[in-house]
Amino acid sequence: MRNPIQRIRQSLTLKLTIGILAFVVTLFVVSLGFLFLQSRQMLRGEAMDHAERVLDNTALRVRNCLDEVEVATQHAEWQVYAHLEPDSLLAFTHRVVALNPNINGCSITTEPYFFTQFGRYFSAYSVRQNDSVKTVREGEYEYFDKVWYSTPRVKGKAVWVDPFDDYNEGTLSSEEIIASYCKPLYNERHQLIGVLSTDLSLTKLSRTITAEKPFPNSYTMMLGHRGHYFVHPDTTKLLHTTILDGIDPKAHLDIVELALQMMEGKTGNVYANIDGQRCIVFYQPLEGTDWSIALVCMESDILGAYHQLGFIVIPLLVVGLLIILLFCRKTIKHFIQPVNELVDQSRHIADGHFDEQMALSSRKDEIGQLQNSFVHMQQSINQHVTRLQSVNQEAEQCNCELSKANVLVAEAEQKKTEFIQDVLHQIRTPLNIIQGFVQVLRDGYGVIPDGETNRILETMQHNAISVTRMVNMLVTASTFNGYTVVERNDFVRCNKIAHEAAVVYHQRPPETIDLRVETEVPDSLRIHTNKSYLTKTLNELLYNAKKFTNEGVVVLRVKATDEKVQFVVEDTGSGIAEADRERIFTQFFKHDGFTEGLGLGLPVCKQHARQLGGDLIYDDTYEHGSRFILELPKS
Repeated sequence: MRNPIQRIRQSLTLKLTIGILAFVVTLFVVSLGFLFLQSRQMLRGEAMDHAERVLDNTALRVRNCLDEVEVATQHAEWQVYAHLEPDSLLAFTHRVVALNPNINGCSITTEPYFFTQFGRYFSAYSVRQNDSVKTVREGEYEYFDKVWYSTPRVKGKAVWVDPFDDYNEGTLSSEEIIASYCKPLYNERHQLIGVLSTDLSLTKLSRTITAEKPFPNSYTMMLGHRGHYFVHPDTTKLLHTTILDGIDPKAHLDIVELALQMMEGKTGNVYANIDGQRCIVFYQPLEGTDWSIALVCMESDILGAYHQLGFIVIPLLVVGLLIILLFCRKTIKHFIQPVNELVDQSRHIADGHFDEQMALSSRKDEIGQLQNSFVHMQQSINQHVTRLQSVNQEAEQCNCELSKANVLVAEAEQKKTEFIQDVLHQIRTPLNIIQGFVQVLRDGYGVIPDGETNRILETMQHNAISVTRMVNMLVTASTFNGYTVVERNDFVRCNKIAHEAAVVYHQRPPETIDLRVETEVPDSLRIHTNKSYLTKTLNELLYNAKKFTNEGVVVLRVKATDEKVQFVVEDTGSGIAEADRERIFTQFFKHDGFTEGLGLGLPVCKQHARQLGGDLIYDDTYEHGSRFILELPKS
């Protein structure tokens, strides 16, 4: 194989193609590189806009949920002022929870000794439990110090307090973590008389926040004003863990910046490395609260469309370059084809070939003129060479005929030697087997078991049949004559002779390969033929099928048309190679030199079939072994 560099140096086509391709590749790379950068910015911008819209929608859903609680609280407030009685307060809390399925609980808690009949404590509380609402007067405990009571009392206005665990021993409590909207209640002298608190389940709030995901791996979280997690996929971090817990501030300045921005209630986005992954965090505060929500998106998700674009564009680029390469090569090759032909023709003449003339060119340019001049020169050289060749032609012809005669004599001698050796081997082997078993029977007949004796006799009989068969084949082959006339005076029943052949088949080993006789003709169908020749042909075909079949079954099928009867023999053996099919009916041909036989079986069968007025055909459409069709006339 030539060196690729050397091949390029010697090929003008390859030089031009590589030069053009190098320019095109450079142009493509620069152009696509610029387009990729622009596409990256565009796709990144679209993905970030989508994430910000999702965050805005999430904040809007949360705000709607909070507004529902605030509106329900405000509606209950004026009823409290109108009916400031213990039983009415219990009814009001029950109505707030019952009419608002998103509200988890509601309490109206008064200042100490507001209702003197109940002493220091009075708190009407209703909470949702499964599908029902339970309303009670809470047990006595110091609720004045609880965050949901102290915060609005100190600030003097309605506020959302951070989510908390509402469990209080000895009284009714919510089973869930809740966030409460707490509104102070004042009398006409602007004196605090109590607090109206409406509860929202943190689980409900979390479902609202996490209801929409812009990307497969994104998630939403909510922080309080001190950085505590209120909503997060990892529920173990809720309430008691801040965003800054467990990190090194110097190594994670991005997370510190994110925490400060969210705790200060600002809006924006920041790159951060969270749990070892590069992320873009979009954040904004929740209006009316000290809380902030954030949407955490993996950078790989945001740029996913860009990477998919690369997977599409890069193969297209490669295919495009290959197409350009092929187009350039074909175009350049077309234009310099006359030059290549001149080079090839010059090399051809240098090798001694003068008789193959180039065609005259119709081109008017320098290449066409060069080609036509070369053609005239080649014609002149060819005339001189032809004169020289004619002198030697007669002598070469005589030598050639002598050489062919010598080759034919040598081939005939070689074939004769090979055939004699094959005959000796094919006959000597079964004779040696018979002789050996005769000696065994002679020397040990009395001690050999009956079963073994039968096996020995069967083997001797099989080899005797083989010797007889080969001798008959040799006799038949020696009398091959295309003009031999066979008398067809026998009326033969087709099905009967097929079953007779099957009996002979089963008498020959091995017994593992079964024969199935199938007939499509009535038992009364008879043909006018030579029974001996037909029997020999069927037996030989079945013998071959059995010999070359290691497993499966041999089928003898009898069919008929309007004018002919067909005996079809098919097997499941190895079949005949396509290269050998034209020679299988040639005398002494064996496609496998290691199998027994003289290569006369099929030729003899073919000769018999023709002498009976029919033919033997090999069916090359059969794919499961070999199939031979013996066709005979009906009359």
